Amino acid sequence: MKNFFSVLFLSILFFTTNASAQKDRAISEVQGEKNASPLVGESVRLTGIVTARVKSGFFMQSPDDKIDGNPATSEGIYVFTKSEPPGEAAVGNLISVTGTVEEFRPKQEPLSLPITELSMFKDRDVIKVVSKANPLPKPIVLTANETSKTAIDALEKYEGMRVSVAEMTVVAPTNGRVEEKTGASESDGVFYGVVKGLPRPFRETGLDIYDYVLLPEKEREKLKKDAPKIAVFDHNPERLRVESAAQLGAQTIDVTSPAEIKNLVGVLHYAYRAYAILVDADNRSAVSNLVKALALPAPNDRQFSVAAMNLERFFDDQDDPGIKEPLITSEGFEKRLKKVSLAVRSYLQTPDIIGVVEMENLAVLKRLAERINRDAETSGKPNPKYEAYLAEGNDVGGIDSGFLVKSSRVQVLETKQFGKEEKFKNPVSKDDVSLNDRPPLLLRAAVKDEITNKPLELSVVVNHLKSLRGYNDEKDAPFVRMKKRLQAESLARFIAERLKANPSERLALVGDFNAFQFNDGVMDVIGTIKGTPSAKETVLIASEDLVNPDLTNLVDLIKTEQRYSYSFDGNAQILDHFLVNNALKKHLAGFGYARINADFPETYRNDETRVERFSDHDAAIAYFTFDEKR
Repeated sequence: MKNFFSVLFLSILFFTTNASAQKDRAISEVQGEKNASPLVGESVRLTGIVTARVKSGFFMQSPDDKIDGNPATSEGIYVFTKSEPPGEAAVGNLISVTGTVEEFRPKQEPLSLPITELSMFKDRDVIKVVSKANPLPKPIVLTANETSKTAIDALEKYEGMRVSVAEMTVVAPTNGRVEEKTGASESDGVFYGVVKGLPRPFRETGLDIYDYVLLPEKEREKLKKDAPKIAVFDHNPERLRVESAAQLGAQTIDVTSPAEIKNLVGVLHYAYRAYAILVDADNRSAVSNLVKALALPAPNDRQFSVAAMNLERFFDDQDDPGIKEPLITSEGFEKRLKKVSLAVRSYLQTPDIIGVVEMENLAVLKRLAERINRDAETSGKPNPKYEAYLAEGNDVGGIDSGFLVKSSRVQVLETKQFGKEEKFKNPVSKDDVSLNDRPPLLLRAAVKDEITNKPLELSVVVNHLKSLRGYNDEKDAPFVRMKKRLQAESLARFIAERLKANPSERLALVGDFNAFQFNDGVMDVIGTIKGTPSAKETVLIASEDLVNPDLTNLVDLIKTEQRYSYSFDGNAQILDHFLVNNALKKHLAGFGYARINADFPETYRNDETRVERFSDHDAAIAYFTFDEKR
């Protein structure tokens, strides 16, 4: 932590000078040995070779025979031109350019590491070509040893310079933009990787280091007093953000995780709390180990399965007058039906019960059930006879939670939504507001045992808790955090009361909890629901132990490298959980995630013949046996 704060304060305390005339400087002088330039505000003239062009500027670097020999100073810099750079700034040209030294941070990231840049103003700054077609400076080879250093600014000394990675492992697939109405996606060329040999980066326990330094003074004082043992997550600085199409003329690279890439070359930049490689326009990287989704094994004749799926805003092509939902085209809706049906039938092996979140309404869920049933018969498989159950909630965006139940094998005994009318006072607006946008939905069912003819009863609660949006926002955080804590405590109390009334009930809680399996430094949502809340000295907002006996999160029982259902900015993490009580755990036969979404690029949405990427979450699935284990 000491090293981080020294970096932080040095990056905040800029040195400002007022020069009456432009002065010739070396790029390394402008970059300096710290995160912030010692020459901020100075008007300078720099000379270097243009190494890359982007839509709002270009990069330049000192020729190899002109470097200062100081390993702590970068020899490259970004020149901001606001619009596409002029022809004089062609790659390979040795140029001199005038401008003002600045440190740039996005407005939404006031304490992010700054980017040293030379800003040009058209009325006074010029580019002069010294020579053309020069060989580009030799790239710095990034190694596992160097990128795995824990300091978040470990690569500052190469900012703006050409770098290369001999072998990279992709840890998060290529992202993109989705046109919701049509379902069409377009690659943005951005993915994340690590130097080969480093493990996949995962979200870890504690408060993110960037969010730690953004704590308001009141919370910082509370932290020192009440949570002296809070953990700090280092944000995994070994992650490399790869922007394959950022340079003008470059082509997107669409990759799965964990693909491998050899000979990746580009310019080192910084964006979204990660060092970013802007791949050369003429780079010819070799991509291998692209993966495909693999079908899960079917339950045996003594087993049944329960799954949970986040279907990511599953709207249809019919207008619902009760909400202002996007109206999907018939072709776009057909594509989603086809992909989800394929996933349920051929990859999840038609689970007996499926908890579904982000579904528009009961009518849409029924259309999905009908489609799966029809596709099963068409393919020559038995009709699962899925039936849909859904209760409308309070979500202003019109998404709800529900169930698909295989009626050919499962009898529904009861469905019950709870928590819809619960209110709390918004600490920001002071208004009474709904606690649950998507209230939990309980299904009590009996699964037919073909051997004994004795049905096995169980209860499943599908959940979709408040998202993390605004969680660390200075304005919205008090409301968001209170809502998440109260939701967790309300659900915990419901479970505790239910199990107290019937200790032998077999119970599962599934869905998108929008929380990690451990505390995030602010609070411990899953621990509260399980009955194992984090100690008060380890979180900003603590909850009491409300559940006894404790529940088990099946996530904790699988291999560490499989503990993810989602990927955010290159960090693998779990938002989708599967909690069971002891009575149901005695029947557990297996648990895992169907790898059909989180490891695949957004462009796979366009191919209706393949299952991958109908959502951004992987589906959780558990297998249970009719025979109770001792």
